[in-house]
Amino acid sequence: MRQGAGSYDEIMRVASSRRSEDATKYNFRKTERFTGDQMKFLERVFVSFSEAVTTNLAPLLKSRFKMELRSIVPRSYSSYLNSLPEATPMLVFRLEQDVRGFIDMDFGLAFSLFERLMGGKGQPMHDETRDSFTDLEKAILQKPLAKFLDAYTQAWRDLKPVKPQLESFEFNSMAVHIASPSDLMVIVPYQADIASASGDINVVLPFRYLRDCIPKTSFDEFVISKTSAATSPQAQAGPAIGRKLESARVPVIVTLGRAELMFQELLSIEVGDTIRLDTEISQPLRVRVGDKNKFLGHPGTKDGKLACKISRVLQEGDEEADE
Repeated sequence: MRQGAGSYDEIMRVASSRRSEDATKYNFRKTERFTGDQMKFLERVFVSFSEAVTTNLAPLLKSRFKMELRSIVPRSYSSYLNSLPEATPMLVFRLEQDVRGFIDMDFGLAFSLFERLMGGKGQPMHDETRDSFTDLEKAILQKPLAKFLDAYTQAWRDLKPVKPQLESFEFNSMAVHIASPSDLMVIVPYQADIASASGDINVVLPFRYLRDCIPKTSFDEFVISKTSAATSPQAQAGPAIGRKLESARVPVIVTLGRAELMFQELLSIEVGDTIRLDTEISQPLRVRVGDKNKFLGHPGTKDGKLACKISRVLQEGDEEADE
């Protein structure tokens, strides 16, 4: 028995020594993850991103649009790609020379976005067999998708100047190679509602790139410094200048109409003569502020004085504003 026990102990000792030679120790403390302050910075940035997207897209869609941030999670690139359906709209963009990311969304959500752009109600997709867009439809979608990249620039303006460049618009997740399969990525998920459709929108970025973008200071110190800068004399000068401008006087001229006369006719005008103008009585009058046409209105009286009631505010590019 002793000999058998000794042989067993010897075998286990040899086996243990061999395992120690072949095995590599893993230090769990080296696992890449964000600190509490870094997560606060990311949440601030990507909440600002969703707000900027909503602000940029709402006038374009003229419909209900909402993006709500969920929990930010790190995940390996291959693992995330394998979790996506084959037909997934993906907006691929470049941030730096060797750094790229993408924004993906549910196919049905992209279809609702497209339908709303074309004047529809933004209904969810009913044709389950459809898995792509035509080249023309992709070109139409480029305009709202570019708003996402503009919003990304706005979201980072307080931390780091960035200008993402659009690279491609893909529908096959397996065709998008922006990182090695084992690289750690950061998934920023949103629950989105567009018109009558709901779905997911995800921003996918390299972990190490985001980690290097975050300031080294604590989040609380950063917020305090930003608050102090906002209350500085330079920051307070803006409202003061605005108040001065509000009390400034500018010339406002209401044009009843125009007429072209020969100089000889002008010399012969007498009291009681009538000059025919180019404006019909039913047409609105142009109201000039300074040297620009800014409003249209209709003549009348108020408190016993001649007046003009504004019926329309002219925008840049309006034909009446340019005249």
